[in-house]
Amino acid sequence: MKKSLIALLVMTVLTSCFSCKSFKVNVNLDNSTGKTVYLNRLEDGSMTTIDSVVANNNKAVFKMKQSDNKDALHIMINGWRRPLTFFADNQDVTITGDYQKYNEIVVMASESQEKLNKIMAEVDNMEDEQDIYYAVLDFVKQNINNPVGTYVMYRYKWALNLNDLENLYEMIPEGMQCGYKAEVEKYIEGLRKTQPGQQYIDFKQTDVNGNIFVLSDYIQKYEVTILDFWASWCPDCRKVNPDLVNVYNQFKDKGLNIVSVSLDTDAERWKKAIADDNLLWPNHVSDLKGWNNEVAGMYMIAFIPQNLIIDKNGKILEKNLPIEKMEDLLSNLMK
Repeated sequence: MKKSLIALLVMTVLTSCFSCKSFKVNVNLDNSTGKTVYLNRLEDGSMTTIDSVVANNNKAVFKMKQSDNKDALHIMINGWRRPLTFFADNQDVTITGDYQKYNEIVVMASESQEKLNKIMAEVDNMEDEQDIYYAVLDFVKQNINNPVGTYVMYRYKWALNLNDLENLYEMIPEGMQCGYKAEVEKYIEGLRKTQPGQQYIDFKQTDVNGNIFVLSDYIQKYEVTILDFWASWCPDCRKVNPDLVNVYNQFKDKGLNIVSVSLDTDAERWKKAIADDNLLWPNHVSDLKGWNNEVAGMYMIAFIPQNLIIDKNGKILEKNLPIEKMEDLLSNLMK
């Protein structure tokens, strides 16, 4: 009886200790003193704050209980365009770098995080779109049974085509805890609505002069409308702008209209870029919400620059055409 009681006490202590096991998320970022650091997790389609700490001496520490939920965690600080995502897997995490140099921040954590760090480094060092496509596709297939695979599918969704996304989505295990599964599903549904052959999605947004612009007021007035997504801070957008100006000059008298939707957050920088790049067309709109631009959300814009070619009946003819193919299409449509 005495031995049984001792054994029961030992089991109770062990169970209790396991339930209180914890890990730390150590955030050590230069220039972060006084900044509020938020620890978040994606739940039911929205980013939920688990805890927040004001950085002191450039440090913030979060203590979390271990759990079966090994989904992605995020830290966010005001001034960043997007949260920093990582996978702890119930292990201590160390995040180092400079608050002002987001792209140089280093995350050291679990084996899952090592996988994420590796694929991100590979993609960052690739220039060929086909190389990126195969690297992402292979990684997701190999990691489809864990949350990091689904997160990478969502993070690099722009590198995959609709068919790939649909097939990969069907491979995700039914009961896996992963907030990004629902995000992938929403993205696929939205992408289906913006494919060539579909009708355009109407929208209202404030133009560069502070007036309300409604896309449907203009579609039927022009033979072709190019819906252009860009931003002043986007190097690739600024690089292609001169070519887009040439296209406009070639076809504006034949019925071409361009509507540029900016993913800017600073009105003055947006206006300056329009002037500097000589973007002559009058229809420039933005809600100055950056990547949260509502029109970009409607059209599932995951990268910029992007374009859609819409005819006067509102039908999407093509999507993301390079300039030379765009010129060929417009030449055939507006002879």
